[in-house]
Amino acid sequence: MNPRRLHDAEVILLQRLAAAERVFCFLDYDGTLSPLAPTPDSAAPLAGTAALLRELAALPGFAVALVTGRMIADLRRLLDVPGIYYVGIHGLEIGLPNGTVELSESVAVMRTVLPAIRRHLEQALANRPGVLIEDKGLALACHYRLASRADGAITRDAVTAIAQEYRRRGARISLMHGHEVIEIRSAFANKGKTVCRLLATYSPSALAVYIGDDRTDEDAFKLLPPESVTIRVGPLLTRTAARYHVEGPDEVLQFLRAIMVCRRGWRRSA
Repeated sequence: MNPRRLHDAEVILLQRLAAAERVFCFLDYDGTLSPLAPTPDSAAPLAGTAALLRELAALPGFAVALVTGRMIADLRRLLDVPGIYYVGIHGLEIGLPNGTVELSESVAVMRTVLPAIRRHLEQALANRPGVLIEDKGLALACHYRLASRADGAITRDAVTAIAQEYRRRGARISLMHGHEVIEIRSAFANKGKTVCRLLATYSPSALAVYIGDDRTDEDAFKLLPPESVTIRVGPLLTRTAARYHVEGPDEVLQFLRAIMVCRRGWRRSA
């Protein structure tokens, strides 16, 4: 699909979002609310993000979820907003607005197999400068943004080979390729399926908004109801199932602010 520029359809979309009885807004973090950074720890949200999300979540009939490959605890350290949903490790963790965290049934299996996989990754990548192994507890991500092009290719090949070996042994794991990162995670982790379950639980008739920049967000773009507002962030280097497109996190925050203003104005005039 060739997505439309969000700017070209923004007026109509804002009218829909203002008039909808309920809205559920799902947001990726890295590359969506935060510019992409050399390391996970240095990826900070744009100024004003926390306050804006808090105000959106307080609107009547409006829910907000952060949907990420990070652990919930890691994301809360960077962006802690009371009253919203947190989806961590692509759906293996679900944090509810009341603070409760629910874990997928596959968590126990991942905790059993990941330590051995990590040891193999550390042995294979020990002498590769700039390669960072991030242990998420329920997934392992190998970042090579700071590595040479050759070491990046070696990292991808090594992680792929190790994952294939453990799959042959019966481990239910999958590989995810992102922005200069390759991740080993549970085969059951899927952002799209998770957000569809949350939407159905919150209100099946709610208008869904999903904004994300990575391949894992494509699962959500494809699985959410066709009337959903789906937005891909960043350069369009590959095809996307999203209906709309913005250049970066600055435009994401502008759109979220516009939603808040329009929804408040609609409620006052209703």
